[in-house]
Amino acid sequence: KSLCPGLYLAVLDDALYYFFTGGGSVLKAIEKNDAFGMKPVQALIENKKALEKGLTR
Repeated sequence: KSLCPGLYLAVLDDALYYFFTGGGSVLKAIEKNDAFGMKPVQALIENKKALEKGLTR
């Protein structure tokens, strides 16, 4: 938000963007000893698969 406020405001309501805020994400990954089970990471993986198949804009 503070590093790129223009971009942040421009895509705030765009479903194609996801912002990691930090917070508990790092701790959760450490606790589980794996970041791939986290919902944001799963969404990024699914988005990559969709992009590879040409299913997103």
